[in-house]
Amino acid sequence: MRRMRPWFALAATLAIPHPAAAVQYGRVYLVPALKRCPTAATCPREFESSFTFDSIVLRSPATRYLPVGKPALLLEVHGVRDAAGTLVNGTLVVRVLSGRVSVPGIGTFPDDSSLVQQAPIAIPLKNGGGKVAYKPSVSPPAGTLVNGGGVEVFDPDGKLLAVTGSQSKP
Repeated sequence: MRRMRPWFALAATLAIPHPAAAVQYGRVYLVPALKRCPTAATCPREFESSFTFDSIVLRSPATRYLPVGKPALLLEVHGVRDAAGTLVNGTLVVRVLSGRVSVPGIGTFPDDSSLVQQAPIAIPLKNGGGKVAYKPSVSPPAGTLVNGGGVEVFDPDGKLLAVTGSQSKP
């Protein structure tokens, strides 16, 4: 009987339901949005928004396929300040750029198709910070491919504040 105890313990451990593994999320730090340079030469560095931020972090699933029933993205915002340097209590708007979308059996949609556009997502800020989890109301069909895409964050005045991109250490 003593020899069977380890097997009973193993069987009991396997029989107890364990929660599904938590989805791991990768991080991308958004960068300040630059104004467009309309000339052929360089322009002075200017930002689209008069608002500033300490960090805006986009977190997306670090898996090959989108997890079912889990957020497709999380956005964490810290230290948003107005031009006077005051922490903002207001709302930012996030626009998810879908990129090029192809669905098996249907084909690839035109880039500006309304069928691939996402509704803007509001992020309420309190003392310059806030976060939002976005989960599509309808899961994409199996085998859907999306090329490119990205995220744009707009300030309370509707000007572009932050975008996906990269920057080097100052």
